[in-house]
Amino acid sequence: MRIRMMKDVWAPSALILVQAAFAFVIMLDGCRASPRPYGKKTESQVPIKEWRYIVVHHSATPSGNAEVFDRYHREVRGWSGGLGYHFVIGNGHGSPDGEVETGARWLAQENGAHAGITEYNEYGIGICLVGDFTNSHPTEKQMQALVALCRDIMKRCHIDADHVYGHRELPGATTECPGKQFDMDELRKILKQE
Repeated sequence: MRIRMMKDVWAPSALILVQAAFAFVIMLDGCRASPRPYGKKTESQVPIKEWRYIVVHHSATPSGNAEVFDRYHREVRGWSGGLGYHFVIGNGHGSPDGEVETGARWLAQENGAHAGITEYNEYGIGICLVGDFTNSHPTEKQMQALVALCRDIMKRCHIDADHVYGHRELPGATTECPGKQFDMDELRKILKQE
């Protein structure tokens, strides 16, 4: 009987502690500037600005995710805005294969820091696929996610498939990004299909 009374007294207290801890975690999570999975819950409440381009990148790393790249951009590059891309698409090494992570720059409709050219940072939506496509190809799930994301952005932002570029295609670019094995012409061809 005594044990039962202790259990009855502690059960509500434990529940309150768990709820308080959960609320604290949610509060901290809401204060982070780190990326969130793309979807309806991450839609920006800020009006969508007048974007003109989509710029596709690769991370040139075998693994990673938006949080890793955000930390690198803040700590190594010294960018106060953190993650230079608007979206990151995982390859299964750091985040699930084909998962689209939304960066804080998209949520706030802020310029990117991904192109190295003012015009394309200011008016270009940066999408980075995790991986090095110098000698290999993106995964099938990454490509499916990229096509779906590009189509959604193109529709919402009124961007034509001819304004979807690989980083290497930008005027004055001195990079192979998103890698020699990434076929931008094929991507544009797919995006033009319904």
